[in-house]
Amino acid sequence: MIKKLLILLTFVAIGVSSLLFIRFKNKPTSIYPFPYFVDATQYKSPELKEISSSDILIVGDRLGVNLDKYIPEMNEELSKNLRNQLKIYNWSTKGEGLHRTLKKLKMLKKLPPIVIYAGGSEEFYEERLLTADKEIHDYNMKVFRDDRYSSLLMTFPDISKILYKKPIKYFYLNQMIVPFPKASSAAVSQTRAELIYNYFSIQLDTLATLSREKGSTFIYITAPVNLEIPPRIVCDNAVSNTIITEQSDIKKLIESGQSKEATARLKKLLSQSIGNAQTYYLLGKAQLNQGLLKDAKENLSMAATYDCGNWRSNSIFNKLIIKNAKKNGIKSIDFSEIVTRGLGRNITFEDEYYPQSIYYNKLQKELMLTIKSIFKI
Repeated sequence: MIKKLLILLTFVAIGVSSLLFIRFKNKPTSIYPFPYFVDATQYKSPELKEISSSDILIVGDRLGVNLDKYIPEMNEELSKNLRNQLKIYNWSTKGEGLHRTLKKLKMLKKLPPIVIYAGGSEEFYEERLLTADKEIHDYNMKVFRDDRYSSLLMTFPDISKILYKKPIKYFYLNQMIVPFPKASSAAVSQTRAELIYNYFSIQLDTLATLSREKGSTFIYITAPVNLEIPPRIVCDNAVSNTIITEQSDIKKLIESGQSKEATARLKKLLSQSIGNAQTYYLLGKAQLNQGLLKDAKENLSMAATYDCGNWRSNSIFNKLIIKNAKKNGIKSIDFSEIVTRGLGRNITFEDEYYPQSIYYNKLQKELMLTIKSIFKI
């Protein structure tokens, strides 16, 4: 009997060991708790050498791409008293999140002396996580942020196969940038945003570490947000028929010039519609009409943040960028603030995404002053 029991226990042990081995073998190794991996082979190209040898490298998303038109004038001004003209390379790509930017930078054997990060405006774009995995993401994030485990992960990355839980799906990101499908509900949209904010914060820390390790000076540029654009989608868990009717009536008051009365009603409505982007937007517009610029900016910014459309940047991304810059002694230019100062005084944007050229000219001057101070020219 004892012999049979021992044989049975042996088979059970072998079975369990086999399952653990298969699980260990099939899980990818990763220091970070991300459910996605960027394919490095797509960046192995002849241009890497040219990029490494540049003096100034620009990386990021559409915000960085739009700097292209200002590079020739900047380079002419910066190179005035130099023997050779500075080499400026723009490696930005539309739709590119910070996760891709980091992978690109890690592919370079040497970073240029100055790297300008002009991103954060399209972090909601690329599909790279399932909100159904939220509990797993939260668990893995907790593990990563625990000092006891993070040290182990940095020293022995393979231990991630044991410490991290496996999500339903890993995303392997190749050259094609696939957008997120439209969120099926407010819960999906809000969960997606929460996870992306958490991951963006970790990626900014990684960016700062890369700057130190490679001896390159980084400059962060925040993404301007068109606060006068109404929210695309109001979260369905912040809406009721009563709220919609009241908003409609208040909108008519604003349009008829009764912004003071509208403001009073909107402040009452806020207590009934927490997280309702449309209420914040209407309040900001009413305050803008009254010249209450500080309050208007705050509420219009809240409207952009609570927008369940998840289609652009917002103040959370910009605050994370500024906070990370201060924490790590990285130079930053708050382009968002430069543009927002013009709210209520000028037409600030030429479309949904890009500010008027007058603001790019201000950014250009700030950038040149910062670069001159770094190169001492």
